[in-house]
Amino acid sequence: MQKARLLRIAAIVCGVTAAFVAGAWAQSQAGVVWHWPESMEALRAAPKNHKVLFENDHIRLLEVTVQSGETENMHGHVWPSVIAIDAVQPKIENRLLEGGTRSAVRGYEDADWSKPMCRTLGVQAPHQVSVTDTFPLHFYRLEFKKMDAKGIESKATY
Repeated sequence: MQKARLLRIAAIVCGVTAAFVAGAWAQSQAGVVWHWPESMEALRAAPKNHKVLFENDHIRLLEVTVQSGETENMHGHVWPSVIAIDAVQPKIENRLLEGGTRSAVRGYEDADWSKPMCRTLGVQAPHQVSVTDTFPLHFYRLEFKKMDAKGIESKATY
């Protein structure tokens, strides 16, 4: 129990730390631009799987959970983000709105998703994840809604 709690805390700290690096990266992303209806945004389209833990004008912290055997509603992510992995990730199938599927073991084929880690993601087109494993998908997503330096012009102000 204590080890699991420490791993969760480490994953969250990792996400916050990565946020500073990801901030510059997020602003430079010119890849996917959100052009789908707002009804496709994750909290509106798949509220069962996306829980807001914190939100202000600049960031939104989500807890994402998809149960074993569950298929979440088709949804996308409007803002670039950092995800913090706090648990082994299950096998999934990720269906894309604009055609095609991508099957993934432990989330992605190019990483070891069996330990706490952080990963940056750009704006995500609508997709739908199905957990095909015997345990749930769980991670935290820190979304960058607005990037500016107002209010933090000097270290004395924060």
